[in-house]
Amino acid sequence: MYRKLFKNCGTISAGLIVSRVSGLLKIMIVAAIFGTADSMDAFLLAIALPVAAVTVFGDGIYVATVKLMSRHKGGNSEMAGGWREVSALGNFSVLAMMILASLYWIFAPQIMRLIAPGFSEDKFTQAWTLARCVAPIIVLGAVQNVLRGILHANDRFAMPSLKILLSNIPTLIAVITLTGEFGIASFAVGTVLGEFLVCLAWYIAASRVGAHYSFSWAGGSRGIRESVRLGIPIILGVGTLQIITITDRAFAAGLPAGSISALGYAMLLLAVPLSLVRSVVDVGFPAITAIVHKRAAGRNDELKRAVRACVKLLVVVVAPAAMMMLLWRKPVITLLLARGKFDAAAVEATASALLFYSIALVPTVVRHFLTRLSQSFGDSLAPLPSNLAFAASNIALNFLLVPMLGHSAIALSLALSATAGACMLYLQLRRKIPVLAECGIETETLKALTAAAMMAVAFVVSRMLLDSVIGAGCIAVAAYPPALVAVRIVSIRRVLQLRTLLHAPSG
Repeated sequence: MYRKLFKNCGTISAGLIVSRVSGLLKIMIVAAIFGTADSMDAFLLAIALPVAAVTVFGDGIYVATVKLMSRHKGGNSEMAGGWREVSALGNFSVLAMMILASLYWIFAPQIMRLIAPGFSEDKFTQAWTLARCVAPIIVLGAVQNVLRGILHANDRFAMPSLKILLSNIPTLIAVITLTGEFGIASFAVGTVLGEFLVCLAWYIAASRVGAHYSFSWAGGSRGIRESVRLGIPIILGVGTLQIITITDRAFAAGLPAGSISALGYAMLLLAVPLSLVRSVVDVGFPAITAIVHKRAAGRNDELKRAVRACVKLLVVVVAPAAMMMLLWRKPVITLLLARGKFDAAAVEATASALLFYSIALVPTVVRHFLTRLSQSFGDSLAPLPSNLAFAASNIALNFLLVPMLGHSAIALSLALSATAGACMLYLQLRRKIPVLAECGIETETLKALTAAAMMAVAFVVSRMLLDSVIGAGCIAVAAYPPALVAVRIVSIRRVLQLRTLLHAPSG
């Protein structure tokens, strides 16, 4: 299990690194051209609801696809039935998203006025115009999540990990070549074209694993009924979390110009380590789901090993990632974004937001893992209470803190409410999933945070002695593996066996 997990994580991480390099290039170019201007605020507000819709409904579609594929793994006759059910799920999903995208296009002016009443008339007009431009993302997102589920269920992680790279190619071409004539609209059009390219590439990849599309509407089948039963609670649960995104943008819309952009750039930078860490969950979810389906065949020990491996990999990676973003936020922002229209004020505003977003990284990843684990056991309703508490506490904290701290309070509210939500979900699932209590997630997390704190001390001391951010950073990174051994989250024996583990033939 460790060998397969390391191998698949290596595959997906390599793809994500390549993708995130292109993502950083996109952020740098967009920041230099648009900075934190009103047009960027309008774009980020316009795309917030389509992204939220893709996240809310796409998560349910993805999980349902993986469950269907896991159920039908077997002979050709089983897979033929599986492809019909997956096709039906995809057809229903695309039809529903087409209706939703049409409604967003029609009522874009009213929606923008509702969530951003503080916008000027020019900024408001620009926002609803851009909203209509990006509405197709809702439909394309549904297609992507069906294809992603197919690929992940068949242990194909390389192509999905290249999503950002594929989507950035048309986006960068459009921004570079068309901004002079069309302004921020070039960014919107390029974003839609990028999502279409992802759909095309993933469809080709899915065809190579035997995916067979049919214009099927077998909605009465048992698999579809179970998928809908599983998907509705997921949609409700994820929907409560997306309320946070929308309300955060609404709070920021009432703050000085550039506040939405500063929060947006901070989240884009945080997405770099977040996507790498979540790759562990993307690898582990299909594997754990398949094991859960076969527990009757005596695979409980394998389930424990799988969950324990995911937990350990998650906390070992996420703790230093959060610490590095916390310590190096301003040098990173200055290095990557401080050019063109992205001035010193924009650097300070983005750095203050990234300070608190970095704190939210660990609880966000832990909550994502716990949610996927619950879904693997067929219980997609369990995360809903903690998600509701998460959303309610975030909104309450925004009302309390935003008047005092401005846009930084929005990031701080997210960090505090995410931590509380993750703890609540863990305590709830411990009682429902016995294997979770046996994997020691709280102990492993505390150990990893302790090792990350040691890394931070090494950075601060090295920074004082060397007066070099790069040199101090290298020393801090080098200090992390010994710190892991010191807190006994990784044994010396495991380190010595790692090379053999990764290169051993698959069994």
